[in-house]
Amino acid sequence: MSSIRRLFTKPLLAANRLPEFKNAVHLMSHRGGSLEAIENTLTAFRKSSQLDTPLILEMDLCMTKDGSLVVFHDNDMGRLCGPEWKGSHIKHLTLSQLPALVVPKPLVGKLDLSDKDCTRIPLFEDVLREFPEFPMQIDVKDGSEEMIIKVGSLIRQHNRSHLTVWGSFKHQQSNWCYKHFGTSIPLFFSVRRWIASNLLSRVGLTHWMEYRESCLIVPNFDWVLRKSWFRALNELGIQVIVWGSRQDVADGPGGGINTVEGFERIRKSGANGICSDRPTLLKDWLRQNKMTRIE
Repeated sequence: MSSIRRLFTKPLLAANRLPEFKNAVHLMSHRGGSLEAIENTLTAFRKSSQLDTPLILEMDLCMTKDGSLVVFHDNDMGRLCGPEWKGSHIKHLTLSQLPALVVPKPLVGKLDLSDKDCTRIPLFEDVLREFPEFPMQIDVKDGSEEMIIKVGSLIRQHNRSHLTVWGSFKHQQSNWCYKHFGTSIPLFFSVRRWIASNLLSRVGLTHWMEYRESCLIVPNFDWVLRKSWFRALNELGIQVIVWGSRQDVADGPGGGINTVEGFERIRKSGANGICSDRPTLLKDWLRQNKMTRIE
């Protein structure tokens, strides 16, 4: 009966589901800004934190063989640690066995390599300790249920549930986040869930779905960038942030929108925020260009 009622009832405007993020939602620093420092390092997060503008620190987590939570993106370590590590995975190594990160081509000659944190894979808890006031988007990727419980418990221990949006694009992992922590830590959509919402929006029924999520994080595909869908989600209090896939990534590793032309495309789509590997460039662009806001 409740589903039938939602079918014919347009919802009232809902409150912002990420109220503590405020204007930070407009700028998501992808892996700490991976065209300004080596991705997912303390050095990268520090550089973003010093931009003197509201922003979200975006990161990816893995768990080592001995149960340590570290900030690292790839399943295969070759791209980030060098060809000798191709085929290796964080989960097969202990914390003490983790290698240093290599400098990617776009950053060669631009980094202070005397800073050991510049090439060190950091512990997740070190990031939480150093940036307690910054909103974070945390991707648990294909982590185990054990890992997800550890991540959620650390978020709670550091009293930052209100400053965190987490989850995975993978449906099983997203379900584990919800199973153990409900909506006490705001969730972003799994791919399965956002595709379902997108399809409903095409027949004017975005509101028919029951949403446990607080934030939609989607790629910049033309068929995804639908202003009517984003507006309908905003009316439900759900923020929309867009990341880069192929188009507008420039020299980035994928995941960030890194050109002014790309920023403008996302602004016109009605999204609330942009995920970028060039947070400095995006910060400067946002001074003159306003994103859609949920009041």
